[in-house]
Amino acid sequence: MPKLYPELKAEVPNPDGNTANMTDYISVGEALKLVAPFKGDKRDVLAFIANVDTIFQVIEPRNARTFFKFLLTRISGKPRTAIAHRNLENWQELKVFLKNTYTENRTLDYHANQLFNTKQSKAESVSEWIQRIKKLGSEFREAALQYCKQDERASILTLADNLRNLFCERVVF
Repeated sequence: MPKLYPELKAEVPNPDGNTANMTDYISVGEALKLVAPFKGDKRDVLAFIANVDTIFQVIEPRNARTFFKFLLTRISGKPRTAIAHRNLENWQELKVFLKNTYTENRTLDYHANQLFNTKQSKAESVSEWIQRIKKLGSEFREAALQYCKQDERASILTLADNLRNLFCERVVF
């Protein structure tokens, strides 16, 4: 490990000396390995955000600031330039910026309407239509996650998956 970034391996010691809870957390270095690079693709932003949210739940809270600094290195291209011109101090601020900049501002109703009213076109094969339904279902699912509260996530994900599967099961070969 280069001496230039010693905080990648360093863990903040537990002030009360209790190491029993320390095994529940991952190191900054391990966390960075779990972050896929983000280059500004709108299709990847929600997955990137969800991934980083999960990592912040399993990293030692005392190491969150260090992780955030290194997280910024996983962002490149236009987003990196845009972020550099702002004073984003923490993950919550960065997350709001990414959502506002790189997600479509369409409502959940819009996505539900697209999914419920889709019909197979004459020039579209059955497999192409099914792929389109799956894509619409995924967009509905992502929109639902944007507008739901944390305690509603599991139910909304189940509903979105059931709706998408329901449409795919309607197809008779």
